[in-house]
Amino acid sequence: MPQALLAVLAVAAVTAVGLAGLFCLRWRYLGTRPGSFPCVVIEGDGAERRERFGLATFAPGSLDWFARNSLSFSPVHRWPRRGLAIEPGPPDEEAPAEGQVVRLVSDGSVYPLVISRGASSGLRSWIEAGPTRSDSAT
Repeated sequence: MPQALLAVLAVAAVTAVGLAGLFCLRWRYLGTRPGSFPCVVIEGDGAERRERFGLATFAPGSLDWFARNSLSFSPVHRWPRRGLAIEPGPPDEEAPAEGQVVRLVSDGSVYPLVISRGASSGLRSWIEAGPTRSDSAT
């Protein structure tokens, strides 16, 4: 009986280390991609409010957001670049000292984000340099 228990514990330990390694490799891969930056997405209001930490990445036609606590290489949120806008967050919204709350507006939906000031400037420049709604799709 003790040998069976040790075998089960060993398998559980190897599985846990393997999953932790996959999380770390995924995070490192996403974080080293050009144009990626840490970003917190605020979902819900009041008691339903939830802050999700992740990475946002500039893609050619969209801004992609990947959740930290996931093994998926598919983005949780994908905001099309065309028609995307960034606005200042509400003045009463509390943000960390090194970051700021902004509102990302996409297709009439608003997504509050907490990002660094440098990332905010970069995001604003990326949006402004992109195609406008009047540009024809080619």
